[in-house]
Amino acid sequence: AITRLADLHVEPYLIAATLEGVLAQRLVRKICPECRERYRPDPQAAALLAHQPVGKITLERGRGCAACRDTGYRGRTGLFELLVITDELKQAIARLEPLAQLRSLARGDGMTTLREDGWRKVQAGITTVEEVLRVTEH
Repeated sequence: AITRLADLHVEPYLIAATLEGVLAQRLVRKICPECRERYRPDPQAAALLAHQPVGKITLERGRGCAACRDTGYRGRTGLFELLVITDELKQAIARLEPLAQLRSLARGDGMTTLREDGWRKVQAGITTVEEVLRVTEH
């Protein structure tokens, strides 16, 4: 959002002075409760979300049934990324720091990314690795 505002020629000092936070969200399909099953995922795909090797883990997926029209999914839930603009971040925005630096500051302040929220929901058996990767690919 900060980059988009700058692209719209909003002055950095105005962005820094007025922006309080940014919320990003994406909807993902939920695993069907009627046909859910446990499985061992492809370690490389799971590692994309976990940002580390995952070893031999067991996750859940839907195999498909009449309740979900053979998709393995039923319903949706959100993935969320909340950026709270701190004083340090405001100063960095006003100084025109690069996006990577802004992201680093935000992460240092505890911001969770969409993919991290997605990984938590995969581990909780709410959605699948493939679904999170589908909605968070850039």
